[in-house]
Amino acid sequence: MSANPITRRSRPVRDDRTLESLIHCLGIAMFLEKEAVVTVWSDFEDQTFQGNITKLDKQLKSIKIQNKNEYAWVDFEQVLKIEIVNKEE
Repeated sequence: MSANPITRRSRPVRDDRTLESLIHCLGIAMFLEKEAVVTVWSDFEDQTFQGNITKLDKQLKSIKIQNKNEYAWVDFEQVLKIEIVNKEE
């Protein structure tokens, strides 16, 4: 029996409309300090991060996603989706 080899996925191509939507959601999340779920592409499977987008490094083209337990810097080129979390208050 041979095991299924793990294969690398090819990176999806973002069109202008998708990029515009990501930038719009990024702006809302940052300036209104809304919590977001950020889906990030990687070679083998997508990753998700949930928290506040607290910083944008224009030079490195990355964003900082932070929650009460941890933070992560994510390359914006790898971001597939940003969803604003609507919390009932």
